[in-house]
Formats: sequence, C-alpha cells, structure tokens
Amino acid sequence: MMNRSAFCLFLILLLSGCSFLPTNIVNEIDMAQGVGYDLSDKTNIKGTIVFPIFKKDKTSTTEVRAAIGKSSKEIRSILNNETRYPLVSGQLRVALYGKNLAKKGINDFVDTLHRDPSIGSIVQMAIVDGNANELYKMKKYKNDNVSVHIQELLEQNMKMGLLPETNLQSFLFQFFQIGQDPYLPLIKKEAENIRITGLAIFKDDRYVTSIPMKDFFIFKALVDKNSLGLRQFILANRDKVVLETINSNAKYKVNIVHGRPEFTINLKLKTKLQEFAASEKERQAFDKKKYQKQVEQVLEKSALSMVSQFQKHRVDPLGLGAKYKEHFRGFNEKQWNEDYPNVKVHVNADVEIVQTGSID
Repeated sequence: MMNRSAFCLFLILLLSGCSFLPTNIVNEIDMAQGVGYDLSDKTNIKGTIVFPIFKKDKTSTTEVRAAIGKSSKEIRSILNNETRYPLVSGQLRVALYGKNLAKKGINDFVDTLHRDPSIGSIVQMAIVDGNANELYKMKKYKNDNVSVHIQELLEQNMKMGLLPETNLQSFLFQFFQIGQDPYLPLIKKEAENIRITGLAIFKDDRYVTSIPMKDFFIFKALVDKNSLGLRQFILANRDKVVLETINSNAKYKVNIVHGRPEFTINLKLKTKLQEFAASEKERQAFDKKKYQKQVEQVLEKSALSMVSQFQKHRVDPLGLGAKYKEHFRGFNEKQWNEDYPNVKVHVNADVEIVQTGSID
C-alpha cells in the first residue's frame, strides 16, 4: 500500500502536469504554415514564410514575410529579427520551390525540413511554375490562409483525383532509394487561381522534366496501388468514353535478355462507365468488349510514350532500377545508369468495365 510520503509526491507530480516540459504559449509564437524558396540571383535565395495572425473577436489574417540569404537557416534568422514573436515550424503544412531553384537542386532546403523534429513527414511539397513568393502573396488569399488552401488542393486531388500521392516522406524515400527518382506536383498561378498543371520529375534533387495532366491517369495507375481517378478517352471514330477507376494494380516483371534487363508491366484496371457518346448520331448499344480493347490500346501507347520521355531525360520515377535491384544481386548502379535509356519496356493493359449503368 502507498505510504503518505509517496502519495504526496505522486499528487504533486499529477497536479504539476506538463510543467516540467518546455511549453510555448500559442498567442506568443508565430506558427509557420507555409514556406517557399526562389532563386534570387546566382548566389542568393529568396525565402518566404507564411503564418496566420489571430486577433481576438476579429477575422484572422495571413502574414507573408520574405528575406534574402544564402541558406534557409540564414533566412529564418533574418525573418525572426522582423517578427513580433519567434517563428516555429510545428504547424508547417506546405513547402514550395520555384522552378528555377528546383532546376539547380532543392536538397539543402528539403534536408532542413527533414532534420527539424517539430515538422511532420506528411508536409506537402510542390514545385511552382513561376515564383513561390508571388503565389503566396496573392491578394485573394489574404484572409483565406493560402498555405491551408494549397495543402487541401493537393490532398483532395491525391485522394479523389488523378494526382499521385506525394509528400515530404515519399520524396525522401524516392530520393534515397537507389534506382528511383522523385516527383512532385507542379502548380501555377493562373489569373486569380492556383492550379495543378503537371507533375515535376527529378533527377536526384534537380527538376529535369514534367508530364502534363493528361498523363496523370496512366502514371498514377503505374505508381499508386488501388488508385482512383476519372479519365475521358476519345477512341476510334471519335467515340467518347469516360471511365472511373474502381481498382488498379500494376505488376512489374524483370527478365534478363542478352545480359540486359527487360521490363514487362502488367496493368489491371477495374472501371465503371460514367459517360458514353458515340460519334454517330443514332442511338446504339455500348459494346463493352470493343471499348475495353480500344482503351487498353490507348493506355499502352500512352505508357510507352511516357517511359520513352523518362528514358530520354535519364529519369526513373517509376523505379525500374529499384525493381531490377530487388530481383538481381548483381545489380550495378553505374552500369544500370548507362543501360537505362535503352532498356526495353513492354506494357500490357487489362481493362475491365464492370459497371456500365445499364443491363448487360
């Protein structure tokens, strides 16, 4: 049974709660929710930070501050000298990088996020086709937190749309994995809106090329298991078919032919028909087998064209090298990098339309 002294000590600890832990008073800190980096000149970087300003009984606003320095730490130090309260990163939601900076490499800035224990691994990242600072300063989002808006824009398109899953954690995994290159959403300021315009593909930490939104459907099916998405297909005779993915699964097979790897990607899609419009005006029944075959051919052609683009730019976002390494102990990274632009890739699409909205 607990004696009186022990009980008193227990009671003191209980009542003191978290007082032994370092704490911050919420209204005495500035909580950075967005950061952005742009190339300022040959040797300097413009860093932008976004944080909300909360006022009692008033609508909150968004503060955007920028400074120029040679590193993210120097920029943070300069900005801390200008803010009323210390800047903290525990609520960071999104990190943006201007395209010109991304072409030179973003590893130093991503590494800063990675090493900060207060920052979660699911922070969203994106490349700005333009200037991150200008995007953050859009007047439209002065009272509607721009960082939250971008985070939610990206996440809802990953969950319900065609944008592949990405975040800080996935970028770091792809960056450090031998035989795969990272990818991030490409966004742009268009008029008074922020739009997703493509997918930025990296070589190591440098932006090299991009794919347009029309390729999102096939890319997501190749990299995300059970990906969802809606795509319109214009087929033979200008027939239009709109399919929604219910389930997807891509399996990669590696064979060694004459000492070199060859890849076969078997892609299975279960879909449901959302819209069908025949080019001919008269009413006609939906020929499921016919259109399944035509969609398969379109997907195979699109996938091979995309892979060819990746090989031309020597980038491997599909992780073919990593899959090759998994299956063969004799994997040599230097040799793989030399062989990659010329390796053969075959794609077999198997599309099943399981729901047509009519009685088959």
